[in-house]
Amino acid sequence: MPEGNAAVHEAYDAVRTRMTDGRYAQGQILTPEAVATETSLPLPAIKAAFGRLAEENALRFHPPQGALILPLDLEEARDVMEARLLLEMFAIDSVAARGREHARRLGRALEPLLHEKDTSEATLLQARQFHGELVGAAGNAVVALMHETLWDRSLHVAAASTAGPDNRRGNVAEHRAIAEALCRGEGARARRLVYEHIAAILRRVGVGDELALPRPADA
Repeated sequence: MPEGNAAVHEAYDAVRTRMTDGRYAQGQILTPEAVATETSLPLPAIKAAFGRLAEENALRFHPPQGALILPLDLEEARDVMEARLLLEMFAIDSVAARGREHARRLGRALEPLLHEKDTSEATLLQARQFHGELVGAAGNAVVALMHETLWDRSLHVAAASTAGPDNRRGNVAEHRAIAEALCRGEGARARRLVYEHIAAILRRVGVGDELALPRPADA
């Protein structure tokens, strides 16, 4: 049986994956004891995972019954992710406007953030770093702060979209495609790939991938 942080990571992955694939339904009350029995994971690890999910606004504690699985606000999810998309496309445009070498430099800076991770939590942290580096490259502190705020508001969506091995692999593959386009100095293609990445995130959490913003062209 895993112990310590490894057990907490495994517990988080187990609960988050079951929430994403529908085994744990929105509006359902979960108890740490029942989840620990089902997953054969330590009760303290399950309780710690519940705490992290509550921080993501995925659960709300209702003592003594347990924790309520909160519904994902689909309209807000789309609105927040579209706002994030605007800032990320602005960042790519800002870097590309300085020249292809600046785009290549950004692509190379993103390469260390393209490794596949073993847990949803690690993938989520890496995704935050990837998108933060991308927006930070614009050099606009106000835009970077706005993006941080939007990321916090979209945490439930981002976490759900990285739950499970297939979602984790898809997330990293989309990041890799964006970084590779930037490494080639292809700002317009990177812009389109960011659009497709945000659409894929929404599709993975069941929101649908139709965005109000028009799909960017490669040139």
